[in-house]
Amino acid sequence: MFWSIILALVLLGLIWTVIREGHPLDKLPGPKRPVVGSILEFIGSNPRKLFELQRKFAKFYGDRYVVRILKRRILHVHNPNDIEVILSHSKNISKSLAYSFLEPWLGTGLLLSTGRKWHSRRKILTPTFHFNILKNFTPVLEEKSTNLVRYLRQAGRREHDLFPLISDVTLYAICETAMGTQLDQDKSTASVEYKQAILQMGTLLVERVTKFWLHNDFIFQRTAIFQKYDKILNKVHSFADEVILERKKQRTQNGACDETEDAVGKKKRMAMLDLLLEAESKGEIDLAGIREEVNTFMFEGHDTTATALTFGLMLLADHEEVQERVREEIERVVGSRVPTMTDLGELKYLEAVIKETLRLYPSVPFIARTITEDFMLGDIMVPKNSEVAVHIYDVHRRPEIYPEPDVFKPERFLNGTTRHNYAYVPFSAGPRNCIGQRFAMLEMKSILCEVCRNFKLLPRTKGWRPALVSDLVLRSTDHIYVTFEPRTSEL
Repeated sequence: MFWSIILALVLLGLIWTVIREGHPLDKLPGPKRPVVGSILEFIGSNPRKLFELQRKFAKFYGDRYVVRILKRRILHVHNPNDIEVILSHSKNISKSLAYSFLEPWLGTGLLLSTGRKWHSRRKILTPTFHFNILKNFTPVLEEKSTNLVRYLRQAGRREHDLFPLISDVTLYAICETAMGTQLDQDKSTASVEYKQAILQMGTLLVERVTKFWLHNDFIFQRTAIFQKYDKILNKVHSFADEVILERKKQRTQNGACDETEDAVGKKKRMAMLDLLLEAESKGEIDLAGIREEVNTFMFEGHDTTATALTFGLMLLADHEEVQERVREEIERVVGSRVPTMTDLGELKYLEAVIKETLRLYPSVPFIARTITEDFMLGDIMVPKNSEVAVHIYDVHRRPEIYPEPDVFKPERFLNGTTRHNYAYVPFSAGPRNCIGQRFAMLEMKSILCEVCRNFKLLPRTKGWRPALVSDLVLRSTDHIYVTFEPRTSEL
């Protein structure tokens, strides 16, 4: 019965595709076949194959190509001129179909909302990343960085699998800055399950994205994947709801102020959640909206930063001369003291290292939109209801923009080279650029600063680079190992 339903839906899709022949985007190149479009290219694909196909198509078909999945037309671009037209469009800001799979988890918060709701939420949340608010978060980031250094020093000179190590740090950091909860100190069952659930969520969502027959809700909800996903979702929502209600209770008891005290009189730092609760008291957002934004912060502020830091540490370990220059800058600017937000802002070479890391390994390798208003892309009409995918990974490796595009050269971001404004978009651009990019840069600088001044980083194999996969964020198929050798004396 189950497979009969799938077959019937596929046949209906094929019939609809035939009816829709003559679509304006069909004149563009792409992996097309009569009736079925590009669908055969993706049957049996996995995240690795999907990543390789995207790179192959970009090289073979050029700056613009179209992929057809039954009645869907997805325009793929990686030219900065096209990217500017798409990302700067004031009306076409709706996310594509794949993002809707996140909605049961994130609701329609800032990441997934569109139109009036998106504008309203953006207005409420923008002050969250004001300089003075970020300054309040700096001690949390420094504390998590110091804890990481302490753990590594206790371990002595040894090799570590980077992603799980760094993922813990960024999860703890965003949990405390977003919700005011010290997940690294909370050993309760709910806390442990929440951490595990966050890590499992992405894997299940990618499995759905890469299997087109699971895109239909009716089919998906009758699979074993959905049963697992639903259990994890309940754990994530329950934990977040409990934290929100507890924080709201504390504010009611203690009054709305920058800091409150816990049961033993220790001051609690202000979190993003407190700013959202303040907006609720003004009638600007309700509790359901707060839940959406807290879950969105947890999703966007954890995995993406961990991915960037993992690749950054890998590249530093493989380039001793870059690593030493970073350490010398830290010694000159920060010395032996705890770095302030101002100090971190002065680490220009470290910033260039992070930017070059994000060029080579953008945490979000592509973004996609559903078109809600017809627009022209040069001489091509892109009609309403089609989709557009912007390939950040490919535009960052265009040799005419970045000579020797596969080589790690932080100096690219120090030599004053003028580039197209949309040739470097690791945080997207235009109206829907990443609202938390300053926070992310601050966190990455804080962690790399502490690690580089306390350890010499050594690669397992000089010159090795991992195979990459398409996931919710850019990932490696292989574990990435780096040896942390404690320096004889701390700066």
